[in-house]
Amino acid sequence: MRGPQTSVPSGSVGSVLVLTKYRFMGDTVVATPLLRGVRRAFPDARVTLLTGKAAAAVLHGCPFLDRVVCYDPYETQRGMAEFLRLVRSLRRPGRPDLCVVADRSMRSALAAFLCGGRVRAGFNSEGRAWLLTHPVPYDPARREIECYLDILRAVAPERGEGPPYDASPELWITGDERARGAQILAEREALGPLLVGLQPGASYAAKQWSPEGFAAVADALAEDGAGIVLVGGPDEAEAARAVCQAMRAPAVNLTGATSLRETMGVLSHLTLFVGNDTGVNHIAAALGVPTVGLFGPTSAPKWGNVGPRAAVLAAPEGQIDRIRVEDVLAAVRRLLAGGPRPAAGARR
Repeated sequence: MRGPQTSVPSGSVGSVLVLTKYRFMGDTVVATPLLRGVRRAFPDARVTLLTGKAAAAVLHGCPFLDRVVCYDPYETQRGMAEFLRLVRSLRRPGRPDLCVVADRSMRSALAAFLCGGRVRAGFNSEGRAWLLTHPVPYDPARREIECYLDILRAVAPERGEGPPYDASPELWITGDERARGAQILAEREALGPLLVGLQPGASYAAKQWSPEGFAAVADALAEDGAGIVLVGGPDEAEAARAVCQAMRAPAVNLTGATSLRETMGVLSHLTLFVGNDTGVNHIAAALGVPTVGLFGPTSAPKWGNVGPRAAVLAAPEGQIDRIRVEDVLAAVRRLLAGGPRPAAGARR
């Protein structure tokens, strides 16, 4: 570490730059408690978020941000010239007083350093401690939301006179977006008192529960009177088709048919959501939808949602196909018995 870590007086911070991942939008949804905490700790500061394009779309309407900068180092902004152009943009309208580096890459720590951040707090992993004024230990076994908040605690500790930082994620949609979600469902005749969403796709195969498993859960719920809606991106269309083919009951398949914001509008009307470890799972939970998350190789305690409206099933030995249908159904029915939920977009 580079000397003692000291708290940063709120009045000395006029601008804050928060850096999250540029891929995996779910990781940035997980960071919404950090954004809320930054706004609470530095209420008068101008807060900028550096993130990826998909995450920026998901966070539209976030009241804790004044500016969002999108960065795509993997395709449209590859190379050092684009990185340096980004750094110059982060200096406008002035160098940030505080950089909160939630992304663990060397690239993000270097961006915070080169853009002239006076105080730079982030994880001391990846050999980055020399770039930070407040290097923070990273615990791979600790819940990721709490790891993010540890960065904030290094510069703005929780004090006895106030409540601790709230670790629950949240997202925001407009009334028009909710209406559009209802319209999409109505056009497919998918509105009803019990509507369950499924997302059988994932970013890679090891995170995808079997189509047969999803189909068995869907058929059992359909027998209970539930309408079944499949969601996901265009790359997940084949997984969704496999589930529909394995089901006995009919389902509404919206996979690849809605934009990200339209998907959020659809999610806001669901009674419950069942899905793999994906960004959509985190979005559903942040909108207040009861969620059942299925985890294979990734750590369920670290990345799973918690609370009375969340259930997390961790696969034995990380092999997701070893999750049993009866365990998923038991988790679904426990959540369905829990009563009504608040409106999507409201604080939980």
